[in-house]
Amino acid sequence: MPFYSQLEIKEVERDKVKKLRTTKGIQRLREALLAQFSAKHTKSVKIATWNLREFGAGKYAGRDFECLYYIAEIISHFDIIALQEIRSDMREFNALRKILGPDWSFIASDVTDGSAGNGERMIFVYNRKTTFFRNVAGELTLDDGEKIRAAFGERIKLENGFELKLANSAASLDGTYDASLKSAGDKKKLAADLEVPIPDGSQLTLPSGVKLVLVKNTVVESPGRGKATITLPNKIEGEQYRLRFLEDSLDDSFKQFARTPYLISFQSGWLKINLCTVHIYYGNASDDDKLEQRRSEIEQLTKALAKKAASEYSLDGESFLGVLGDFNIIGKGHPTMEALESNDFIIPDQLKSIPGSNVARDKAYDQIAFWKPKRVKEYAKLDILAGNTFDYFEHVFRLDQEGEYRNEAPQNGLKDTGTFNTWRTYKMSDHLPMWVELRSDFSDEYLAKIIKSEVS
Repeated sequence: MPFYSQLEIKEVERDKVKKLRTTKGIQRLREALLAQFSAKHTKSVKIATWNLREFGAGKYAGRDFECLYYIAEIISHFDIIALQEIRSDMREFNALRKILGPDWSFIASDVTDGSAGNGERMIFVYNRKTTFFRNVAGELTLDDGEKIRAAFGERIKLENGFELKLANSAASLDGTYDASLKSAGDKKKLAADLEVPIPDGSQLTLPSGVKLVLVKNTVVESPGRGKATITLPNKIEGEQYRLRFLEDSLDDSFKQFARTPYLISFQSGWLKINLCTVHIYYGNASDDDKLEQRRSEIEQLTKALAKKAASEYSLDGESFLGVLGDFNIIGKGHPTMEALESNDFIIPDQLKSIPGSNVARDKAYDQIAFWKPKRVKEYAKLDILAGNTFDYFEHVFRLDQEGEYRNEAPQNGLKDTGTFNTWRTYKMSDHLPMWVELRSDFSDEYLAKIIKSEVS
């Protein structure tokens, strides 16, 4: 359980009102969480995933002790929890860990490079009393033949010597286009790429050093050892040809995952389970190409994990694999959901009935899925006992408390022009924790197997 000593109210106490409110909020959370887990399973492990919105970024004055106590209380009711959107600055996380106490440990990924990674790391937090780390951890990367290609095409960097010439010398691309903008002082900047259609017939002049490549296994004439004679058509096109651009000419940052999936091996009781946490590329839900990028990431993820799971299961038939995190899935029946449920991954029935894991309950972003082997041993299985999400806003930072927090503004980051709903998601999150409970004791089945084999 978390350590509450910092909440003690002294005789002269500047934060008396806030500490008392926090204490009452913790009590409400405890009662609600215990009620959600009312079907007590003494031989089980609770696994959760939670995207903590921009945790450590310091927006809206950051998270103070009230927020951290609430988050710690929620985490403490699980055995293993995967956290996403933990920023590179770990001070806020370290304060959270201090509240959780010495029974809790964590394993963190490095920050993913590149703008798509958004300066985030992923973290597993686990209770050492119920779970132990099996000393296996790694990041999931794709083989060359399986790498993700940008659904919206590769971009050529024109600063590397390329020159664009429009089909009509009198033509111009000047004009007003739909665009996503952000403020930068008294100026406006593009918040996303602006794509301008180029007229048919326009030409791209190649810089010095670009080479024509005939790919391996192309049929050629050979006048002698180590020599090839080629005859090229006036219009060079076809699958046997490539252009070799200069180094760093292409903007191909999406060869791997936008944020590298993080895979950890745990054991709780008899249950050995490898868990991979992810935060899938978001892009823009209204842009078909970027939505396809999201779907492609999920599909390649399940394909790579299924291959790994099958290989490891052939060596250890008592070890299972699950994937959990923020998949940015649109909803049931959408191609993004179908991609997750491919390659023998299944979502527990208890989670399929949940309308949404975001605060508004209208998006299926967060999910937990498990790879299902074709055959399992009698005494080792994935036995899912329960699953749900937990809506903490029913108990803390409630809508009926808005007046209290507005009275404490602006020190708490709540602006006069800001909405309470948005502000409170930066204090807690705009995602709800999603969890499953798995059976962790198969001793009865194992003993029965011994007796059965002896009798037979």
